[in-house]
Amino acid sequence: MSTGLVGTFVGSLGWALLHFVWQGVLIGCATAILLVALRNARPETRYAVACGGLLLCIAWPTANLALMLQGGRDIQAVRLLPLVRAPEVTLRDAAGLFAWLQRHLDWIVGAWAACAAALGLRMALGLLWIGRARGAPTAGATGDHEERAWQARLSQLAARCGLDRHVRLRIVDSLASPITAGCWRPVVLVPAALVTGMSPALLEALLAHELGHVRRHDYLVNLVQNVIEALLFYHPAVWWISHRIRLEREQIADDFAACGLGEPRRLARALSELERLQFSRHHLAQAAAGGDLMARIRRLLRP
Repeated sequence: MSTGLVGTFVGSLGWALLHFVWQGVLIGCATAILLVALRNARPETRYAVACGGLLLCIAWPTANLALMLQGGRDIQAVRLLPLVRAPEVTLRDAAGLFAWLQRHLDWIVGAWAACAAALGLRMALGLLWIGRARGAPTAGATGDHEERAWQARLSQLAARCGLDRHVRLRIVDSLASPITAGCWRPVVLVPAALVTGMSPALLEALLAHELGHVRRHDYLVNLVQNVIEALLFYHPAVWWISHRIRLEREQIADDFAACGLGEPRRLARALSELERLQFSRHHLAQAAAGGDLMARIRRLLRP
């Protein structure tokens, strides 16, 4: 009995994953059309549309899987072929393809599970790295005094930007761009190289950008993105929609920083400095260097 249940689940999961190939195309096309139509709208609007598209990417196959499990049998696409108006040769070839997929569902699901597990492990290692960086001692080149001074400066900046949450600041050596981590206890990780090599005014502009991520709980949204990417890694539409979410998110944080500072050009200069650096970008955290830096700089310099 348990073997039958496992077989039913594997078969249903396999067909849900296969059906998402065409479902993802539809979702991607619809999202692209909406984003083109909203190209002159506020980035918050485009961000909401892209987030809706990504959530639909996970909701549609999940609903399909639930329906198939509730019915106790696989919903195979081959059953719909008699309803399709196409030449007999085409239908016969399609039926042969679906029959081949049915015979190899175990291998398809196994390969998907292995790749998803690898991406999940990568995500877990990233979270572990972030946790260790949060608790790591202060970089030796700067010292505790420098970190306390920048912590006070960050707290003042947060109050000026209307952010009533406490945001910690940590100076670390293993980064080249500030990143934000944590949802309930947010922390901004600042590279020691930027503390010593960038002017305080420009670094403050980057910190204001990171506060924009904290204000909108972008770290939590980004974690959900990473989970969806790991589960639906095989579909290009998922990666494209997720990429658009990150682009719009960076623009929203730029607007927040520019408004809080009152100087969009200062943030543009800070991003220009980052553009010259070989930065490392961590996909589980919000980095000031995310997105298309040159496009963000041109947008901030626009009258």
